[in-house]
Amino acid sequence: MFAPVRALLAPRSHASTGVLAAAGVVAAAFTATPFLIIDLSVELGVTLGTAGLISTFQVGGFAATNFLAGRLLRPRANLHRASLIGVGFAYALSAASDLFWLILVAQAGAGIGLGLLTWLSWAEATRHRLGLTDVAAVGPLTATVGAPVLGLVAEVVGFRGIFALLAVVALVTLAVDARYGDLPVIGRNVSDSRTNRMLLAALFTITLSGSAVFVFAASAGSEVAGLSPAVVSIAYSLNALVGFVATRFPARRVTAGLWLFAGAVCAAAVGTVRSGAIFVLAMTFWGFGFWMGIPAVFRLLAERSLSPAERVGDAQSLMALGRVFGPLLGGLILGAGAFAMLSVAGAVGLGLGSLIVLVVELARRRVLASGPDLTGTALPGSPPSGELDRS
Repeated sequence: MFAPVRALLAPRSHASTGVLAAAGVVAAAFTATPFLIIDLSVELGVTLGTAGLISTFQVGGFAATNFLAGRLLRPRANLHRASLIGVGFAYALSAASDLFWLILVAQAGAGIGLGLLTWLSWAEATRHRLGLTDVAAVGPLTATVGAPVLGLVAEVVGFRGIFALLAVVALVTLAVDARYGDLPVIGRNVSDSRTNRMLLAALFTITLSGSAVFVFAASAGSEVAGLSPAVVSIAYSLNALVGFVATRFPARRVTAGLWLFAGAVCAAAVGTVRSGAIFVLAMTFWGFGFWMGIPAVFRLLAERSLSPAERVGDAQSLMALGRVFGPLLGGLILGAGAFAMLSVAGAVGLGLGSLIVLVVELARRRVLASGPDLTGTALPGSPPSGELDRS
């Protein structure tokens, strides 16, 4: 579990091992969701769409917590520890329960803890020049290692084994030292940047559309492309592995939107092309395009903020809301077994979000070319913000 974190820390990380390990717990939890749905559906006698509600409840708690934490709390190590304990308990309860409704409640509780851990790690990341890249890299790196393990556990033990494994991982992470610097409580003190609001809308649209397809991609790989669970887990691993590589080479100016649009093309292929090879390639390049673009979007948000961490909670909560309603939307479309329709609808939404990001990038480049005021507070190492962007 922690070998990937040590590997990440070795070259250039500025965050403590515990902060990155907490981000790894969150990544492992979200990586597990696609592998839970099929077995939950079979064992508890619910439809695939209904089983997908575990993601909705989990990310619902995640979204609300991210928004409120960013407004009311300061990053603290004791909050970090309490969150890990809560996550561990919620997953242990899920592993022991035979009641689907109780699992949904437990997943909402897990989402609260995961939301706190995400906000803590991303807020801490804004204190360092390379922090956002480091924390962004933890997700795909953890998923690369975790997807094959989770796929194997799902096939051999079932959903209870996955829940139990996640509980153990969360509790073991308590032993890893986590240190947090001093950041102010944001409250209502946020910049009035219009392009920042556009970027937040883009992040919501991208995660809404992407999660609608991604959560059911494992099922699409089996039913449309005819792949075994083992091969599907390899596709998820490749998706995460190239995502990690992408975080080491974040998108340059006026390219984040283009990389995110490449993900839209891949999402369209996942449920429409009856080819195992195309499915694996699409899942792989989707991960690369997504992680080339998303850290760059967070940097764009920080460039036009009064404080580097100002929009972290807002961005994470809106992305989480996208992940809440995405599986719901996907489940409704999938009710008729319409994997092709689901992929196309997801691709359209991803394309729209990507276009918004590209428009903002072009607008920012035009402002910089005209010579913005050197006012405002930006992320360390990023260009200063200007009042022209807030008009």
